[in-house]
Amino acid sequence: MFQNLLRRNILLGRYFLRYNSIYTESEIENAKKWLDSFDHSQIPQHVFKITFSRSSGPGGQKVNKTSSKAQISLDSGEWLSPNTSYWIPKPIQHQLKEKNLRYVTPKNGLLIQCDTERNREVNLENCFKRLMNEIKLNVYFAGEVSEEDKEKWQQLEIDHNERKKHNKKKHSEKKKLRSKNFDW
Repeated sequence: MFQNLLRRNILLGRYFLRYNSIYTESEIENAKKWLDSFDHSQIPQHVFKITFSRSSGPGGQKVNKTSSKAQISLDSGEWLSPNTSYWIPKPIQHQLKEKNLRYVTPKNGLLIQCDTERNREVNLENCFKRLMNEIKLNVYFAGEVSEEDKEKWQQLEIDHNERKKHNKKKHSEKKKLRSKNFDW
């Protein structure tokens, strides 16, 4: 587990250094503020193709009669294109392009659907909430690291290396004990 955390921390640090050189501090600060205040109601619905269909979700006979399943989509190549993603700040767009989002199609489109409720408006709202949650889960801005945290990570790395050496030595001794010694 420690290796994964350390590897993730190192990768994020490398990513942040590469990413930090592309955009100015003000652009990054604006993107952080946008992300903190971002709500699903801020997503422009006119950009998406919205369709409703018969649902297989809860509701009994009502779902057989009404089209309550909501689906929002963007055609291939439209997700994160300048025409459709003008509402997302550039630093966030840059990060989203490098990630494999759950709702992105293989042809770089977007497809989100929801049929958990009996009401089509609620399902439509849930689709946009899912998009908002996916964006918030996949965007990362590194913060300032305190000296305590740096020392803690260094100590954890030292401890990890010592444990690795100890385990390697134990394994080597075990192998030596298993070897056949014919010099009696």
